[in-house]
Amino acid sequence: MEASAYGLGLLPEEFWNLTFHEFFLIQRGRNEVREMKERFEWERVRWLGCVFLQPHTKKSKKLSPKDLIEFEWEKKEYKTKDTLEERRKRAEYAIKLYKQLNTKEDGGKKTLG
Repeated sequence: MEASAYGLGLLPEEFWNLTFHEFFLIQRGRNEVREMKERFEWERVRWLGCVFLQPHTKKSKKLSPKDLIEFEWEKKEYKTKDTLEERRKRAEYAIKLYKQLNTKEDGGKKTLG
C-alpha cells in the first residue's frame, strides 16, 4: 500500500498522516482522472477514423464518429416503466411467498435447546 501511495505522488509523511478513507478517495480520484483521459484518447481515435473515412463515403451520407463505434460509457440505460398493475401483481406474489414461508412448520429439523 505504501508503494501505491508513493505512486500517487505522496511523501512518506503525507501518506502516514492520511486516514484510510482519505487515501482511498485520493486513489479513486486518480483512477477517475486516468479513465477520463483514456476515454478522451479513444474518442480522438474514433474521430480521426471518421475524418479518414469521410472522403470514401457517398456524398449524400455524412459519417459521424458514433456511426463507427459506440463506446460502453455512451450507451444509455433504458429503464422500463412498470405499470401500476404490474407492480401490484409483483407485490401480491411477494406477499404470497412471504406467507408461505412463515406458515411452514420446522419440517423435522432439530433445534437447539
